[in-house]
Amino acid sequence: MVLDLLTTHDAHELPLKALVRAGNLFGYTDQTVRVALSRLKADGVIASPARGVHALAAAGALVREVEGWRRREGRLVAWSGAWIGVADAAIDRTDRPQLRRHDRALRLRGFRQLTQGVWIRPDNLAGGTTALRDDLTQLGLAPLATVFRLDDLAPEDERRARALWDAASMDRTEADLDRLLVLGNAAQDAVEAGEAAPEPVAADSLAIGRTVIRNLVRDPLLPDELRPGETRRRLTGGMIAYQLRAKALWIRLLDQWAAGG
Repeated sequence: MVLDLLTTHDAHELPLKALVRAGNLFGYTDQTVRVALSRLKADGVIASPARGVHALAAAGALVREVEGWRRREGRLVAWSGAWIGVADAAIDRTDRPQLRRHDRALRLRGFRQLTQGVWIRPDNLAGGTTALRDDLTQLGLAPLATVFRLDDLAPEDERRARALWDAASMDRTEADLDRLLVLGNAAQDAVEAGEAAPEPVAADSLAIGRTVIRNLVRDPLLPDELRPGETRRRLTGGMIAYQLRAKALWIRLLDQWAAGG
């Protein structure tokens, strides 16, 4: 919640009283919010630029990561039919934290396991193997993993590779999220018409946004040959529009609370 609010506000910093008031809206006590802030500060995620004020630490990098979902479509390039692979049979599997970071990096960039020790995804992202290797490394890919390009797979391997992603399931999930945005926009309409209190609608908007954005961030960005991207692009556009409305509502409330209202 704290990170959601700090990334929502244009200044990326808020006074303690506004964060506490927002936490109360979600059922958190003042002490719980303060403990969460202390832990985030100890982890280097947030900083205190002034007494009673909390801000994102190294805001530029964190904000780019959080807001990167808006620009993911721009990473797509035409697919030649080639693949990018990661071989990880040699990595240290006794280092559980590193292994979790490694697996998360692969999942975040849309890789699926073709065979034991080999993960693949279509080579349809800008920059190809070199850019994706650097990206995976920043995300936590294990040092002994090898990133490489594959083409001319055997016919059976090609069939298995193309079936690794459940396109029908992704379509159903995105349809459900589209309906969630429709409900969220209807609630925003009610607030603007004076027919609903803004606080619960604002709280719901964070949950809706988190759910939709998590799905968009984890979307494998498949080429249209494997899964048409129309529903993903529609969901992205709908989330951008919804976030603008939710952000305006949250900023109004946060500024009001920061002023003691």
